[in-house]
Amino acid sequence: MYLTGCLLLLCMTENARAQSDDFGIWTSAEVKKKLFPGFDASLEGEFRTRDGLQTVERWSGSAGVSYKVFRWLKASAGYTFINYYHPMETTKKGNYIPEYWQAKHRVNLSLTGKVDWQRFTFSLRERWQYTYRPSQSVAKLDGDDGSAKNDEYISGKGKNVLRSRIQIEYNIRKCAFTPYTSCELSHSLNDNAAFEKLRWTLGTEWKLSKKHSLDFYYLYQNKADDDEANGHVVGAGYSFKF
Repeated sequence: MYLTGCLLLLCMTENARAQSDDFGIWTSAEVKKKLFPGFDASLEGEFRTRDGLQTVERWSGSAGVSYKVFRWLKASAGYTFINYYHPMETTKKGNYIPEYWQAKHRVNLSLTGKVDWQRFTFSLRERWQYTYRPSQSVAKLDGDDGSAKNDEYISGKGKNVLRSRIQIEYNIRKCAFTPYTSCELSHSLNDNAAFEKLRWTLGTEWKLSKKHSLDFYYLYQNKADDDEANGHVVGAGYSFKF
């Protein structure tokens, strides 16, 4: 409980310090299927923007499975294909690289433990995540006159990350809404577990029926991955279970 409070306080402190962060909108749709007791499979599509709705940031498709080892412990694994719209950038030599699409492959393994107390549910998720960016060549323009130059070669790169998330849900009696808050820390395993990102989320699940539900949330992160908007995010998700 003490650790949860400290992490949430740290998240809100970082949020208060933000001055000129970006703003993005994230939307998703997910389908879940119970294959047999304790074992589920899922498919999900996601679409994200940056600068509000002005610029596409990325779209992705995911597939995953999960297994409830015990009543309080769940193991899961997943794969995500990410197509990221890389913004224009300036090279060290002063040349320009126009916006381009960049593909990434991501796999993850997770363990999630949870405990119920009165009407609260506390959960801790530890996730190992590996992302690989294949090599590619992209257009490059002269920084002075804008003329085309030889393509810029971007080498392939892999990245290991450990993501630790604490989440608290509150079950309101006879209510379709389940509010929650979470705080997630990311550490780079390529760099001696150096701190990389902090993400705070406040939202609610809206259960429309036994099969259909919606999720609305606000998210803030003080440092973003290469394929995520930095700063403030408003998100909405749809889930169908059968």
